Amino acid sequence: MILVLISPRAAGLPFAQWLPEKRDRLVAVCAAGTDPGEGFAEIVTVADYSDDDAVLGAARELAARHRPTAIFALAEVDVERAARLRGELGLPGLDTATAGAYRDKILMKELAQAAGIAVPAFAPVRHPADIVEFMGRNAGRVVVKPRSGSGSTGVYVLDSPAQATGLADIVAATPYEVEEFVDGAVHHVDAFRVAGDPVAAIASRYTGQGCLEHWTDAPFGSRSVDTADPVCARLVDETWWLVDALGSPPTVCVHAEFFVTAGGDIVLCEVAARIGGGPIPTMLRHVLGIDPRHLWARVECGLPIDLDAVRDRVAAAPHAAFYGVPPRQGRVSRLPDAPPGVHDFTLNTHIGDDWTPARYHERKSADFLAYWVVTDPDFTALGHRLIDTADQVSAGFSWDRVESEDAA
Repeated sequence: MILVLISPRAAGLPFAQWLPEKRDRLVAVCAAGTDPGEGFAEIVTVADYSDDDAVLGAARELAARHRPTAIFALAEVDVERAARLRGELGLPGLDTATAGAYRDKILMKELAQAAGIAVPAFAPVRHPADIVEFMGRNAGRVVVKPRSGSGSTGVYVLDSPAQATGLADIVAATPYEVEEFVDGAVHHVDAFRVAGDPVAAIASRYTGQGCLEHWTDAPFGSRSVDTADPVCARLVDETWWLVDALGSPPTVCVHAEFFVTAGGDIVLCEVAARIGGGPIPTMLRHVLGIDPRHLWARVECGLPIDLDAVRDRVAAAPHAAFYGVPPRQGRVSRLPDAPPGVHDFTLNTHIGDDWTPARYHERKSADFLAYWVVTDPDFTALGHRLIDTADQVSAGFSWDRVESEDAA
């Protein structure tokens, strides 16, 4: 049996198709009201998937009945849960100590810094005074973020110490950190290692401010770095260095983010022990030749997969990019058509879709109303096509502005 933890964002993924040998030998924990898909022998639902005790309790019940041989999960919220369950059941994979290093941004930076990896100046935050003190020691803007957050949720960029006062209730409710704002292009590396041997490490660069771009309601995306650019190999080397610094097991996948400054310095932003979210898996499929979630499901569950074919595909693959249009506050009144020549054009909305102030405030950086992938063997041509398609899709949307009192 394979135990799968299915977060609401992973509901409906074709787990049984990815693991046909285990069809009807899969069990799952998922949120009530979500569709986990077909092929499961037993499913236990929890009312609130953010409740660690509820998810772990349901998983332990399933484990006691079915004695799973592997735990598989895709979401950031499940990284530590899955590691804890593996430890309790004596199963291979990411353990609790290492999972904590990938989740806690303070511990992550401490371990990276000790290994010689460049990190921003940082400090834990328990009170606004901690932010004020930090800004007194470090000139310029700062970023305040949850120590175990994801998707740019709960992140604040402050220009002055006076702004820290407004965060009193927020930083008191959950562990936070503050770090210096690094002025640089944001890159990500999606890397896969099996039994100690690298399979792939794909370096990409976010457009604009990266995941923070969604704050501006502007379309943004990511495109693979030209392999002829020396920064590509440097980012890959930095990623494997970081993986070892965090004490990772021989089999691991990571989504690492780095700043590359104007002077060419590479500085760690953060890293997660999972596959990138949003449209990143769709983009990576065009490079890997297989959906990375499919790839990792088979690896984690100990099932055969031709890793050499993946390596060969990466070496010959075209450049790839994704772009997406995030939500605005208001109601969707017109939808775009797919531009010609794109792949995987996906609409995640409908006419009348209402983004109330509360819903808009809780959006994540991967919440795109539309996204698509562009590929091209010519790196420069890829960039031009990406901009052209973004203009076309953005122009195809219309919004009705809704006043706050009507939208609440």
